[in-house]
Amino acid sequence: PHQPTQQSLKRRRMSITRSDLKNLKRILVKIGTSCIIHSDGSVALGRLGNLVEQLCYFRKNGKEVILVTSGAVGMGTMKLHQQALLSTPLRNHIHGMGPMNVAADTRARAAAGQSSLMALYEILFSQKQVDVAQVLLTDEDFQSTERRANLRSTLDALLQLGIVPILNENDVISTRKTPLRDEGGKVLWDNDSLAMLVSHEIGVELMVLLSDVDGLYRFPPSPENPKPPVIHTFFPDDTINITVGEKSRVGRGGMQAKIDAALKSLSHDVKAVVIASGYRNDTLRDIVDGKLVGTIFVSNPVREDANAESGSPDRVFYQQLATDAREASRALQSALNASERAGLINAIADALLENKDEILSANKKDVEQAKLTGVATPLQSRLVLSESKLKTLAAGIRQIAEGADPIGRVLARTEISEGLMLQQETVPIGVLLVIFESRPDVLPQVVALALRSGNALLLKGGKEATLSNHTLHSVITSTIQRVTKGRVPREIVSLIETRQAIDDLLKLDSSYIDLVIPRGSADLVKHIQNSTRVPVLGHSEGVCHIFVDRAANMEKAVSIVVDAKTDYPAACNSVETILLHSDIPRDHVEKLVRALQAAKVKIFGGPRAAQVLALPRAESFRHEYSDLGVTVEFVDSVGDAIRHINTYGSSHTDAIITEDEAVAQRFLGEVDSACVFHNCSTRFADGYRFGLGAEVGISTSRIHARGPVGIDGLTTTKWRLVGAGPSPQIVADYSNGTKKYTHRVLPLSKL
Repeated sequence: PHQPTQQSLKRRRMSITRSDLKNLKRILVKIGTSCIIHSDGSVALGRLGNLVEQLCYFRKNGKEVILVTSGAVGMGTMKLHQQALLSTPLRNHIHGMGPMNVAADTRARAAAGQSSLMALYEILFSQKQVDVAQVLLTDEDFQSTERRANLRSTLDALLQLGIVPILNENDVISTRKTPLRDEGGKVLWDNDSLAMLVSHEIGVELMVLLSDVDGLYRFPPSPENPKPPVIHTFFPDDTINITVGEKSRVGRGGMQAKIDAALKSLSHDVKAVVIASGYRNDTLRDIVDGKLVGTIFVSNPVREDANAESGSPDRVFYQQLATDAREASRALQSALNASERAGLINAIADALLENKDEILSANKKDVEQAKLTGVATPLQSRLVLSESKLKTLAAGIRQIAEGADPIGRVLARTEISEGLMLQQETVPIGVLLVIFESRPDVLPQVVALALRSGNALLLKGGKEATLSNHTLHSVITSTIQRVTKGRVPREIVSLIETRQAIDDLLKLDSSYIDLVIPRGSADLVKHIQNSTRVPVLGHSEGVCHIFVDRAANMEKAVSIVVDAKTDYPAACNSVETILLHSDIPRDHVEKLVRALQAAKVKIFGGPRAAQVLALPRAESFRHEYSDLGVTVEFVDSVGDAIRHINTYGSSHTDAIITEDEAVAQRFLGEVDSACVFHNCSTRFADGYRFGLGAEVGISTSRIHARGPVGIDGLTTTKWRLVGAGPSPQIVADYSNGTKKYTHRVLPLSKL
């Protein structure tokens, strides 16, 4: 169920995106009553005029335009009310009886308003030299094949003549009291469904439903949250996570009617449907131009691939992608407390094991494809998942859930003065762009770390792990939606599909993305570092060293060196260079060499070792093998080893094996790397082994986090200053000496 097939991936590539909308010719626009009538019942001339002007622009630029309009009943209400006022006897006004009630007779209001509405459209369209024709429809027009054929013929003829058909349901003579369902299962209930029916009959390519909201909200507006986030791309399973609010104040339909109309239209070959606000200037032109306006419905939606086919990046799209992620991060922080976030992460760990068959099946296909296409052996090694790996993943994720809440941890408290307290506390970084190659196990690790620390994720995995990543992402996002019941938006974890999308995201500044974390080859990391203004946390190479001192216990040395090279040769913390003190006895050196060779390690030598041990020359001291290859070289002292490592190393992980404590302390103090070890394998440089639960990556840069980066590396800080007491806290009082700073350090407890 979670595993995408090759056929489904092909459908994703064929999906219509916003950038394709400009190429669609036949457009139907439905204008809701709320776009036509003000709250006081008067006509919104300016708003309606703007919409008509845009429709005329489309018509004059070769597009075929059909208009479905509401508003007749609304206009008729005001018209009949005015007439009722004039017709009411004077004595009724004197005795406070008021005019007769006209609201109850919908048909009378529709009859009075229909002519006024059409007359208004005639005037507005004629200003742009565009002709219009009115078509009123009833239930019966969709109940027979003949009437449908007549409708198609009429509308096609009008469109060929360049005339804009204006359609409305004829409420005056309609006999419908319940939704009409025809033999095709279609429904006529309001003008949203009328738009759907007409779109199907005449082959509309783009349908736009305009109302008084910006699109499909994730939850209804409220006084506490009057501007909830808009779902810019509708996914089929979003229906379980959407709360539909009240219908429009004046229209007969509502958001649920629009969703139903949109989904039915897609099933009847309409290529795209957009729900948007008719209040916004140039809404229609912006939609057709591909801008991120309203909620788009398409078959096989692939939001992250929106510009992959056209090759023309839409900067606005990627800005909104990152903005949605930031809103999701804030929703995560407000919707779930620490205990609930931990519960969500535990649920993800359970889901990985519950869906292991689907995950491993997808991974098997990726591995087979990698072999067929000649993917490098180290990348193939990193690509493989197994049941034991999934169990380790789940254990690491649970360890993250069990850890202390990283958000809101107090780092410092200071009394600035009497009644003025300052506190520094941890907060999420915000939006993380994580780019990784080959290793699909990175995805659930990073998701768990991000959720625990309140961050949103934009994830891009390697193309060689496409099926594995899709399956893992599907399992995880489904779990998030199920456990949180939609309180945490799906945009909290977005899977990016294409390299082009990454290049466009990297062009954004730090107001959209807060931190980029690349995990992959040196070329990948260097490309990212050179392509963005956003801070980058990561390492470009993993040239790790082990220095075997003359005071080393050789039994320890052999075990540690073999482990560091052979435990997982493709890992970035695998040893790549072994430095041997030149005073080590020759038989001890040969014992180490034999142990490596027995483990099938291919040994290369630096200038001295190649000559002494008759080894093939190493390509470079900076070479990262990422397989069962290693460089060996002799040095004359711990100082030489330190200089060699600081010159040729990658500041990742370097170790010394010695029983001389003074030498060890010098090495640990002077080697300039993120991790420095004494008498242990470089393979310990790992977030899980450090007790971090899992790691988002390893950083060799000198920013806020270095080495394996876990929860703490995904938080930043903010200052909270609280004034107490009856008098206001103003700087002027301190400048003129009325108050004095105390700057007293306080214990680390919350205010």
